Amino acid sequence: MGKTKPAPRTMATAAVVLLALSACGVPAASTHSGAPTPTAACPSAGTEPLPTNCVPYDGDAAMAANETYRQRGKLSSDVQAELNQHIAPAVEALQKLPRPATADTVTAAFNGLHLKEVQTDDGGTGVRFGVAVPSGGCLYGFVPDQGDVTVQAGGGIMDGGCLEMFGH
Repeated sequence: MGKTKPAPRTMATAAVVLLALSACGVPAASTHSGAPTPTAACPSAGTEPLPTNCVPYDGDAAMAANETYRQRGKLSSDVQAELNQHIAPAVEALQKLPRPATADTVTAAFNGLHLKEVQTDDGGTGVRFGVAVPSGGCLYGFVPDQGDVTVQAGGGIMDGGCLEMFGH
């Protein structure tokens, strides 16, 4: 039997893999007076010596910055005051819901208050919600399977919308 040639796609894939592997482990050429080019970021408290290939960073500060997407925007006192007027009607409508509430019943309660942009998250112990108010800002809170409803008013989150999601 004769030899078979590899398919062109196989050859292209092999070429890309070889090219990628040839770059691994080879330090980049330094463009300045013999100092090695950093190849890694290393957490540092600022007191310990670091390898020369590291760029130090504050791990705690990086983690705190990673959570900024959850922060709520600031509202003017006028917008906040107008937004606060929606809290009592929202609490009243949500307290009337049969328990355990569902995402659909929470959405329907807000639709009954003429608030249409509702985000919900049912985590198994109740329904979290975030609702955009047309005049500006958000209502957000929790309808637990048992107990009192909580409703707060504030700005939208930096990630967009009114309901902060956990775990992303």
